[in-house]
Amino acid sequence: MTRSQSIRPAAPNACRVWVVAGCLGVVGLLAPTRVSANMVQQIVVSKCAEAMKAEFSKAGKTPPPGMVDFTCNCVADGMLKRRQTLDVAKASCTAQATQKFGEP
Repeated sequence: MTRSQSIRPAAPNACRVWVVAGCLGVVGLLAPTRVSANMVQQIVVSKCAEAMKAEFSKAGKTPPPGMVDFTCNCVADGMLKRRQTLDVAKASCTAQATQKFGEP
């Protein structure tokens, strides 16, 4: 048996190992991005909810059930998915929430 004959069967396996390792590396790089995006979403929603509750409390009002969650998820989606500024997302989502829930 020549040297090239003994290497040939191993070469496809070696390629598969590198392909699998490469795929796992790409998955490893993508996974933190998904986790980070979810974390950013949660942070935006959390900070928004805190701000809304403080504004309602300062005004002596209580928001309708679901209004804060609806508005803050909308703001986070606007900023992160539609790439809107905070002011644009807030204005748009406040209008949508007011239309859906009415004035508190």
